[in-house]
Amino acid sequence: MPSKEDLPDGPRREFVTELRRYYRPARPSLREISRAIENHTDPKVREITASAETVRRMITGKVLPADRDRVYAVFRALCDLAEIDPDAQQDHHGDYDSRYDPPPETNWQCVQRLWDAALEEEADAPPLPRPAPPPPPAPAPRARPANEDPWANDSGYTDEPPF
Repeated sequence: MPSKEDLPDGPRREFVTELRRYYRPARPSLREISRAIENHTDPKVREITASAETVRRMITGKVLPADRDRVYAVFRALCDLAEIDPDAQQDHHGDYDSRYDPPPETNWQCVQRLWDAALEEEADAPPLPRPAPPPPPAPAPRARPANEDPWANDSGYTDEPPF
């Protein structure tokens, strides 16, 4: 688990802590996790790509995937390698009382809830810089200078018609 300096308390740390709960029982290598995703029986998982580096960055909290499918693929691979049922309800150590508490969530629902919370905490990306507008075009040069205009005179406009 990353130190609190590297990954401070908050929703992202809670997400990483939960994800590592499924990593710890089997402690597979990162390549094993990546291969488990590639060779998974569920086509929804198999179509997702997650390199060993992507998995490492996820379970250390360096990156938080923006797409739920990638989170699901890594989670399912970890569950399969650790032989954990992803749809099993989480154990509340006997503290659950159906009269007062909401129904317990499944392992996947818990991971998804924590991932959603971590995404909500993330600051929005800064806006993309807009390019400076191009300078206005230079005025077109006059075809003839004003003093060559036969209709122009130096005193301005006259009342006389030009004919």
